[in-house]
Amino acid sequence: MAAAALADFPRGSRFLLAVSGGADSTAMLAALAPAALERGWVLRCFHVEHGIRPAPESRGDAEAVKDLASRFKVPWRVCHIPPGRIAGAARRWGSGIEAAARRFRRRAWNRERRRIGARRILVAHTRDDLLENVLMAFLRGAGPSGLAAMPPSRGAVVRPLLGAGRSQIESWLACRGLSYRRDSTNADTGLLRNRVRLLLVPQLDRYFPAWRGAALKLAETQGLAAGFLVEEAARLLPWAEAGGALATGRGAFFAAPPILREEALFRGADLLGARKPPARTEPDISPGRGGRPRREALRRFAAGGLKALDLGPLRGEIRGERVVLSPPPGGGERGFSGLIKEPGLYTLMGLTLVVRGESAGPDSGAPESGAAFQAELPLVLRSPLPGEGGPLLARQRFLGYTEFITVCDRLGVAALIGVGPGKADVLVRREGERGENAGFFTVLITLG
Repeated sequence: MAAAALADFPRGSRFLLAVSGGADSTAMLAALAPAALERGWVLRCFHVEHGIRPAPESRGDAEAVKDLASRFKVPWRVCHIPPGRIAGAARRWGSGIEAAARRFRRRAWNRERRRIGARRILVAHTRDDLLENVLMAFLRGAGPSGLAAMPPSRGAVVRPLLGAGRSQIESWLACRGLSYRRDSTNADTGLLRNRVRLLLVPQLDRYFPAWRGAALKLAETQGLAAGFLVEEAARLLPWAEAGGALATGRGAFFAAPPILREEALFRGADLLGARKPPARTEPDISPGRGGRPRREALRRFAAGGLKALDLGPLRGEIRGERVVLSPPPGGGERGFSGLIKEPGLYTLMGLTLVVRGESAGPDSGAPESGAAFQAELPLVLRSPLPGEGGPLLARQRFLGYTEFITVCDRLGVAALIGVGPGKADVLVRREGERGENAGFFTVLITLG
C-alpha cells in the first residue's frame, strides 16, 4: 500500500517515519516494515509527544509507538515537548494551539532527519486529510495555492498514503489484527478540522455524494493555476538582494495584474523564510520566520494604498522606486517587540494595528473607544516590564486577558493593550498635556 509511492528510491535509502500511533501512521509503519527488508531500505520511527493532552493519554501514545516499532523491529525515538510549552507559544504568537503544535512537530522532524541522515520524512496523510484541507481552505477564503491539492511529496516530506482513504486504511488494519490509538482531541469541535470532519463532511456525504471527486478535481485545477501564477510572478517580478532585504521595481510591480503582485509578495515571504536563521541556543520557530502573511493584508499593500506593511513574517515598504521586503524589526513577534515608524498596517500577537491621521493635539476627533488611542511616532511595542501595570494587570487577567502589550513613544507609555480570547482592548491611555506642536497619530486596534 505505502511502498508503491517509494518504488523509485534505491537500496540503502534511509527514511524517517513520523508515527503518532493513530490508524494512518500505524498502517504506514506496518506496510513499510516488510517492504524495507525486501528492498534494502533503512527505516527509523519517530514520535513527537506534544505535551498538550492529558499526561496518561500522551504517554500512552508514546508507549504504543514504542511497542509497534519494536514489533516490526524498527529503531524508534520519542521527542518529549514539556507540557505548557506549545500552549505558551500559541498565546505569544496569537495562533491556535494546533498550528503551534504543527510548527514544533515539523521542526522536530527536520532535526531528527538531519541527525540520522534520512533522505525523506514519511508522513501518513490520507485522501481524507487532503479533502479536509480543501474544505478548510475554502471556508477561509484561500487563493489558488491554498486550494491546491496536497502534493504526494514536497521537499523532504513524502506522503505514501495520500491515495488511500481513512476507512480503507482502518479495514486494512482490522484484517491484520492491528490496533491503534485514538486521539481524544479529534472529538473537539472547537477545532476547525474537527468541525469539518465531524459535522460538515457527513452532511456533504448525505446530500452531495459526488462531492469528493468534485473537490479533488477542484484541488487539481487550483494546483495548476497556482503553479502558473508562481512561475509568472517569479518571471515578471523577480526579487533581488538589497542589504539583507529583498527588492523589486516599483513600476513593474504596480503594472502587473493584482493577483501576480500578491503571488510575488508570497514568494518574497517564502524566500525570506527559507534563509538560515542565525545560530541561537533556542531555535526560532515563531511565525516571524518562515510563516506566511494573510492574503487579505497583502492585498491591501499590493493595491498601493499603504506605504508599509508589517505582518509577522515580513515587512513590506515602498522606498522610492522599489518595493522592499524585509524581516520585521526585532525578528518578528518573538519577544513581543516591534517598532512602528510611519503610518500603515501592522500586526502583533494576532492583532491588527492601523496607524493613520496626524493631528496637532489630543482633540482631533480620535475615536473614544476601547480599541483606539493616540501617540507620537515612532512607537515601540513590547511586553510590560516587571511591575508595569501592577494591580491593574492582575485584575485584568482575572477578567480574561491573557497577554498584554505596552506601547511607548518619546513621552513614555502611551497605552497598555490587553488581549484575550476574542477580544482586544486599550486598558490604559496616557492622560494630560502633550504639547501644542506635537504630532499625534490615531492607532486603531482590531483582532486578526
